[in-house]
Amino acid sequence: MALPTPKLAFAGLGAMGYGMATHLVKSGYAVTGFEVYQPALDRFLTESPSASTARTPKEAAQNVEFFICMVANSLQATPLLFDDEKGAVKGLKKDATIIMCSTVAPAYIDEIQQRLTEMGRDDIKLIDAPVSGGAARAAAGTLSIFASGSKPGIKNARAVLECMSGKLYEVPGGLGGGSKAKLIHQIFAGVHIAMASEAMGLAARAGLDTREVFERVKGSDGWSWMFENRVPHMLEKGKRGYSAMTIIAKDVGIITQTARTHAFPLPLLSTAEQVYLSALTNGWGDEDDCVLFRLYLPPDHPDL
Repeated sequence: MALPTPKLAFAGLGAMGYGMATHLVKSGYAVTGFEVYQPALDRFLTESPSASTARTPKEAAQNVEFFICMVANSLQATPLLFDDEKGAVKGLKKDATIIMCSTVAPAYIDEIQQRLTEMGRDDIKLIDAPVSGGAARAAAGTLSIFASGSKPGIKNARAVLECMSGKLYEVPGGLGGGSKAKLIHQIFAGVHIAMASEAMGLAARAGLDTREVFERVKGSDGWSWMFENRVPHMLEKGKRGYSAMTIIAKDVGIITQTARTHAFPLPLLSTAEQVYLSALTNGWGDEDDCVLFRLYLPPDHPDL
């Protein structure tokens, strides 16, 4: 006889969070969604009629075994979890688990654990489990997840983590290990997206056939996953995006800030960070990060 699936709360129904939450519903989990943007909640209920929604994080957290956090950053996560009146921790039952899927600084994971201890909620298990892969893989349940925490905690959450992932990496070293591993991963992502944009911008300026350049580089030793993944979106207007510029800019900022605490230089990524900030000052924050190539083209001819 199969064991009943645990009840889940899912907070943060953005581009990736929405796909993750709907995939969990399709996989048979009872999911209560929370999101401050009402249209996202309405869509969630329409497309996942067996799910439910809550008006506050505290309400969403009641009677669930797992509370999954997929908000954009720590500034959103703190009131979500710890607001005196509406925070999720106030609603979580004894021995529940928080799965932190947002990309945040490793130090913030330590801060969450410390606040739980100060509140007398050491019974709550905390899993540091940032994700990577984009909206399509989120909806398909094939994300890469970098999970860290206590061994009993990860064992308890494994079925939920495996449901959302194609590749589940258990990072040793305790809490914060998952976030550290994700930041190393994002160094490559941050540099390669900027590099792909720069290369395609130069190809266009040099008068090359940019589609032919894409095909040739894709099959060469200079290929990267980000190049193959992002350039088609540079070439095709209206193609559905993967991730907003604000997200990669935020991730890169966390990495450079974390590196400074270790007195560790990151010259390539620091340069890429300035490129992303230039895109934000141009008002492209809500657009897909692939539009970075526009920085390298004249305003009167902004297409590849």
